[in-house]
Amino acid sequence: MQGTEIKNFKINQFENNSVSIKGSELKAGMYFYTLTANGKEIDTKKMILTK
Repeated sequence: MQGTEIKNFKINQFENNSVSIKGSELKAGMYFYTLTANGKEIDTKKMILTK
């Protein structure tokens, strides 16, 4: 694993939000994503992208 940040999204706290990631822009592999709010890490999950 390289541990390189590939995307960072800032969202408005007063809206219902969702984030979509285009898999075509990424290589197949395992990715981790972290939800951060007010500077605190809330949760980290794993995503596996296959092509």
